[in-house]
Amino acid sequence: MKTFTNYKEFQANEVTFQLGADRQGKAQISAVYGEAMKEVGIVSPACITNWPRVSGDGNFGTMWGPTDPQKAKFTLDLTDAWLDGTTHSPFSCLADILEAIDDRLLDFVQSNQLKILGRKNLSRDEVKMLQIRSVRPKHDKVSGALTGHSVQTSTTKYAWDGMGGKYARTIAICDKDGAVVPNGAVQPGDVVAATIYANQVYTGVGGDKFGIHWSFEDVQVICQRTQMAQKTQVNAFTDH
Repeated sequence: MKTFTNYKEFQANEVTFQLGADRQGKAQISAVYGEAMKEVGIVSPACITNWPRVSGDGNFGTMWGPTDPQKAKFTLDLTDAWLDGTTHSPFSCLADILEAIDDRLLDFVQSNQLKILGRKNLSRDEVKMLQIRSVRPKHDKVSGALTGHSVQTSTTKYAWDGMGGKYARTIAICDKDGAVVPNGAVQPGDVVAATIYANQVYTGVGGDKFGIHWSFEDVQVICQRTQMAQKTQVNAFTDH
């Protein structure tokens, strides 16, 4: 069973990486947390989600989703958008944690670059160019200007059952008090928190790219978009 540490108490410097090999002998990196070597699991702060797919068939049938329902994923993005137009999200606290973990992975890969990347004598900056960071910038499609940041998480809908088959899993959706809501839903613009974990440290993507695949297990809907406070006055029209 996974354990999750609240982002306020999580210590990124306690995340360590280990180098092993898969069945084909390819280098494989695992991430662990603390002296107990637990999975790296974090309870995120409250954030706006823009493109949640956490129920039903997940991203199956969407523009960017798979055409095979067996390959469907539940997806959840956490963003740095303002919570109600005036209150800034504590997303930056999560971003700082993930950036620190990414930096530790970067140092590990540079130190073991021959086994992981098949390269020699790459500087830290050169290795960083191959890294896909956990916190990703968002840009305006027209102007190219930076508009914010987000963390993308995903979890496969179908998981191996240990007996050669698969079973369909569900995402627990909770209310603000942590009680599971039967047939709960998460809508674009909702304020949510999630239990996220480092599912895999991947390597060899698109050549030599590497990074951390973050997944999520449960989602808490802290405030629905429809219930957020609305503007009651626009000062720009009253100050003249």
